[in-house]
This record gives sequence, C-alpha cells and structure tokens, in this order.
Amino acid sequence: MSGTFNLTQPGDPEDPGAPWSIAAAAFAANFVTFGILFSFGVFLTPIADDLGTTTGPVAALFSTAVCTYYAGGAIGGRIGDRYGARLLIAAAALAMSVGLLLTAASDALWQTYAAFGVLVGMATGFCYPSMIGLIGRSFSERRRPAAMGFLLAGVGAGTLVMPLASHVLISTLGWRQTYAVLAGVAFVAIGWAATRGDRVRTAPARLIGVAVLARSRRFLLFFAAVVAIGPGFYAPVAFYNDYAVERGVAPALAAALIGISGATSVAARLACGALGHRVDPMWLCRAAFAAMTAALAIWWISGGNPAVLIVSAIAHGVGWAVWVTATPSVLAGWYGVENLGGVIGIYYTGLGVGALAGPAVCGFIIDAAGFGPAIGLVTLTSLIALGLLALPMHDPATRSG
Repeated sequence: MSGTFNLTQPGDPEDPGAPWSIAAAAFAANFVTFGILFSFGVFLTPIADDLGTTTGPVAALFSTAVCTYYAGGAIGGRIGDRYGARLLIAAAALAMSVGLLLTAASDALWQTYAAFGVLVGMATGFCYPSMIGLIGRSFSERRRPAAMGFLLAGVGAGTLVMPLASHVLISTLGWRQTYAVLAGVAFVAIGWAATRGDRVRTAPARLIGVAVLARSRRFLLFFAAVVAIGPGFYAPVAFYNDYAVERGVAPALAAALIGISGATSVAARLACGALGHRVDPMWLCRAAFAAMTAALAIWWISGGNPAVLIVSAIAHGVGWAVWVTATPSVLAGWYGVENLGGVIGIYYTGLGVGALAGPAVCGFIIDAAGFGPAIGLVTLTSLIALGLLALPMHDPATRSG
C-alpha cells in the first residue's frame, strides 16, 4: 500500500520535535485529558443537584464519555498511524475546550450528553492512541518502554491532581465555572502536544484492521478480558467519592481517593517503564488484573473505613498502571510498532463496552439497592476477566504470545 511522503521524522536530530520533547508534550496532554475525564466523580453530585436529577442518569453521562473516547480511539489511532498525529491532536484540543464550555452552559441533561459525553470523550480518544503510536515511532526499542511509562504517567498524575483541584474550584466557583476554566487549560496543553506531533508520515506496509484481529485467537481473548474488566476498572473512578461521603468520610478525603489511585499509578507506571524488556508484559497484565480485582474486593468489604478505602485506591492505582503500561508492549510484540496506534485503539473499544456496562448500570443499582450490590457485581465481572487472561495467549498457526 502506498503512503504519503514522510516530510518529518520526529526522532531526527535536526527536528525541533526531539523524542523527549514529544514525550513531555504527550505527558501534558494525558495529564489534562484524563485528569478532566477522571475527575467526573467530583462533578457528579453537583451536576445532578443543579439539573434536578439523580445519580443514575448523570453516572450514565460518564459512561457515554468513556464509550465515545474508545470509539474515537479506534478511529484516531488508525488515522495517526496512517497520516500522522498533528492535525488529529489539534482537533482534540478544539473538541475538548468546546465540549467543556458547552457543558458549562448546559441547562438540560441531554445537552451535557452531547457536549461532555460526545465532544470531551471524542477528544480524549483522538489523543491517547495516536500519542502512543507517536511515542512508539519516535523511540528505539530499548528506550521505548521508559518513554511509554513516562507518557502514561501523565494519566496518573492528572488523576492525582485534577480531582483535588476540581474539588477546590467547585467549592469556590461552582461546577459550571470550573469546567470553563478547564476548557482554557485543555486548549493550551493539548495544543502544545499538537505542535510536537508528526505532520505527515509514510503508512505502514500493511495496515492491520478489524478483520485481521477478529481472526486472531489471542487478540479475541485479550479483547474479551478487557470487556470484562471494564465495569470494575471504571466503577471506582465514578463512585469512590460518593460512596465515601455517604459513609461519613470527610469530603476532601473522599475527593482524594481517586487522586491517591492516580498518585500510586504514577510511580507504578515509571517503575514498569524502567523494567523494560526484563519482564514478560503478558505476565504483568495478569498481575495487574489481579490487583484491580483485589481493589474491588477490598472496597466491597471496607464498610467506609477510610484506611481500608485508601488501600483499595492504592491497589486500583497499581493494577491500572501496570496494565496500561504493559499493554502497548504486548500488542507491539504481536502486530508491530507501525500499527500500534490503530491496534491499541481497536483493543480499547473493549474497555469502552465494559465502561458502558459499569458506571451506567451501577448508577441505577445504587439508586435502587445501594452501593453493596453494585460493587459486588463489578468484583464478579473482574474475576471473570482475570480468568480469561489466565488462558494461553497464542494463535494456533504461530503458537506465540
């Protein structure tokens, strides 16, 4: 397949977008996009109260944003592999800022679905897989794990800082003005990442699409496992805050729980990156799923005890970090770095399916029966995910993986 002529190689010494400059800009974009997305639990009750509704319908707004994020990632990752990341990330900067401004101006729940659920989710999806592909292309195989760990640490750092900052801003300005402030922050940070992206690049010789992946046993097992882990992965992000407040935990600590998860994940991502090729990335994925399942079980039995909730948040952060850091190495080993953005975008649509079934369903269960049954359900689905990932990961023709 012929591709466009490669005008810029980000890793060239004469290129102003040197590899670590690209990684720093990608870190900043991840910090802002995921920090905003994963701060949603702090906004949940203020939005519900302002718009005169309950937890269930507003929690489904978060699920919508996450699903849109993964749909956008499947499209965006492939576009980034084929044409380069610059214009795609610039579009994400515009979509994120406009989406947040429209959310701040909304006076009906359906408007927040269109603004936050679609635009903010799509912006995150355009950024994340395309930046993973960009980092994969910009670094040598030896340095790639460390660079990937640094890039992904931006997600954890944003998840640490943004919920706490949002809590302070909401207390001072209200949730609408807070989203307006974050719109400006997002435009600057993601816009910087757009200036570091590759402009035009040669397409890989063979673009791997859905049809090829659908015939791969190892990919289907990996995909099924991520669908099953999705509800349990996102339930803490959406509900740690409200669960803790309902159990009498101080609001500041309740808001900090997902931040603690994010802080833990920063250290774990950097440690994973430093390990490089010393540890089998599939083994790391299995260990990560076990940690996330343990986090849910601890949450389930916590009874609202702050110390136990902190342990749950730490376990969630470790599992989250190890999994997302190891996954690009697994998929690059199977399908090649030139296809990494597109393949990981398709893979993460499975997490979007799980996210739709997680916060949305849990929100209605919580309204009807409380937090206990909801947490129990996502603990069960995470155990199923762990069982799927324990199966041999190979295709019969290659016996690899």
